[in-house]
Amino acid sequence: MGTAVLAFTISRVGLADLNGFEQALAIGLCLAMLIHVIGRLSGAHFNPAATVLITQQRFGQAAFRSRESWLEASSHIVAQIIGALIGFALIPEQDTSSEFALDGLIAEAVFSLALYGLILRWSDEGRICPFAQPLSGLVIGAGLGFLAFIGGLTQSGIYNPAIAIGLSTHGMSGVVLAIVGEIVAVAILLPFTFRKPASAD
Repeated sequence: MGTAVLAFTISRVGLADLNGFEQALAIGLCLAMLIHVIGRLSGAHFNPAATVLITQQRFGQAAFRSRESWLEASSHIVAQIIGALIGFALIPEQDTSSEFALDGLIAEAVFSLALYGLILRWSDEGRICPFAQPLSGLVIGAGLGFLAFIGGLTQSGIYNPAIAIGLSTHGMSGVVLAIVGEIVAVAILLPFTFRKPASAD
């Protein structure tokens, strides 16, 4: 449901007469709201790449070796993709299609790395500092808004494989490149998530 709302918002701001700053602000505020409203129910999993990293961070060395971690991560990812498809399906097809450009690949990887790093760092902060946890939505929403403003929503600036899949059904081509950039960011960050599981601390 959260990813559907995020996808719907992205689709709406793309149709609205808004400049890049206003679009990025709306998307950042939407994510902040979602984290605060349903984050405690779902763990604020709205992004498959972040789900992989958070699962690795949570389960440590045992991540993706146990049935529990696979089941948890895969159920989140399937729900996110379905949510993104539903969110984009709620908006009529646009007349003009867009394309994720090859020259946006490096920016997508770098900005995805920054966003995923922020999510990982802040999720760790929330575990050790009770004052940080209530700010999670604002911090991560502001981070996404800033990066979406810098990256834009056409050349780069997707940072979410589920949203990329949703955009591909909504007229955007070249989203495989965006997903490659996001996978590169995950691959760079994965070694930094290896730690003992929280239950062993």
